[in-house]
Amino acid sequence: MKKFLVGFLVVVVGVVVGFWGMSKYKNRRLAPDYYASHYKIQDTVPKGKVGIFVPSLVVPPTFEKGEKFFYNVTFKIYKNIIPWPFRLFSYMDKGVALLDPVKYHEHDEFTPTSLVDATGSDRDIDGVPYIEKYKKGEVEWGPPSKRTHLDHGYFIYTGRKAGYPTLTGKTLVKARTWYYNKGLEQKELPHWKGTFDVINAALAKIKEKYGDIEYQSESSMFYDSMKEKLWSMLDAGCETIVLAAPMAIYSHFEEFNSSFYHSIEYIHEWEHEHPGKKIKIIMAPPMGNFQPLRQAYLAMLKDRLDTFPQGSDVLVAVTVHGMPWDHFGWEAWLEMAPAFRDILHDEIKELLAAYSFGRADTVVCQDEFAGPVWDKENKYLSTNEAYWDGINAGYDYIIGLPIEFYAENSDTLFHHALKNYHGFDEYDVYEKIDYPDWSVPYTQIMTQGKTKVIYNGVPVGKYQHFVVDAFYQAIDSVLSQGVQAAQKTAKVESM
Repeated sequence: MKKFLVGFLVVVVGVVVGFWGMSKYKNRRLAPDYYASHYKIQDTVPKGKVGIFVPSLVVPPTFEKGEKFFYNVTFKIYKNIIPWPFRLFSYMDKGVALLDPVKYHEHDEFTPTSLVDATGSDRDIDGVPYIEKYKKGEVEWGPPSKRTHLDHGYFIYTGRKAGYPTLTGKTLVKARTWYYNKGLEQKELPHWKGTFDVINAALAKIKEKYGDIEYQSESSMFYDSMKEKLWSMLDAGCETIVLAAPMAIYSHFEEFNSSFYHSIEYIHEWEHEHPGKKIKIIMAPPMGNFQPLRQAYLAMLKDRLDTFPQGSDVLVAVTVHGMPWDHFGWEAWLEMAPAFRDILHDEIKELLAAYSFGRADTVVCQDEFAGPVWDKENKYLSTNEAYWDGINAGYDYIIGLPIEFYAENSDTLFHHALKNYHGFDEYDVYEKIDYPDWSVPYTQIMTQGKTKVIYNGVPVGKYQHFVVDAFYQAIDSVLSQGVQAAQKTAKVESM
């Protein structure tokens, strides 16, 4: 018996150690770390013929193009956010994800009146309506994810496989049903146009100054197109590629482990196919390092403050996207944010001080990952908490100032709003947004008690030129070190 127990203990210890080792291996950080090994120590002087490549996480305007985008986004999240072995469950194909097209954001199980899939069809491939299959017991309820704050449930037809993870199907049917249909009167998201308007205007200024520089841009979830566009510049003889993302703050999640990482992969693949060719890669700084981007949000804020009566109590909530920082303490965003966020925050305080308000205060908060799921110890201030703190403190006005966005997307309009306004009397997840004129900031005002909570929108229209100037300056800060100005020709592809 003693030998058996010793042997059993050895086996258990072996299994535990093996599992620990496998977990460490599977959850290892992506290598190389281009933030530490390249960006922070790079030589930023261009050599030879220069090309500019602009990859960024840009949300397509319609579901026809957005389907591929959201499909790839889910796999990016599985790989980068969800730890092994839990991510294995994310890849499971349990059947066809379905939503009720009327009650598409419910937390508790209910009896649907209709069901649609990610193609928008209410019928399966055999022509039988999903609701009929539900009545036969072939459709089951999928509860909300415990890892996503305020997530919604959905339905799963288990009679066949979907051909991709069920959670991916859930995201696709949500995007088609909510973001691109029921949630938005125009059925078209502004993010694509707003982002590429900035990119193309900034690159036009580069063309005006430098002339003969090739450049391309692409949404970073369209990998094949990214590679094709990069290779076209390399085939055209570019010897230096400047990677520039139109972001206020860079991060591993968006740039160093994603858009920049894949861009460098494609460049190295091209080098492998062209022995003897070595491409110099330079990462331009984020545009938040340059004053015009801060000025965009200051100008918007000033225009709002000018409408408030003297003596009002005002709270400005400076909001960022947010990440589960305790799980990603190595994130580049944490080091890079102060150059934009903290300086802008100080400038907001100075702006507020110029008014004859009663109380005039500011807080910095985050829309995501500061709720009860990822922040159980409440270390970080969520935007929702900031709003409710201000409401309970009796402020007359609370202004939500989203400083990491300059074009409305599915996060700002839907996913973040759902969390930011949680508990508000006037918030209705099913209320359709009407935003016909993208040249005017989309704003929203909700009254809770005596407090008006104002979503101040993003810098479009008359404020957009500040964003353009900031992105231009970010790219120019590299080019000016080694490219002669006033050349005569340029090749450009606009989106």
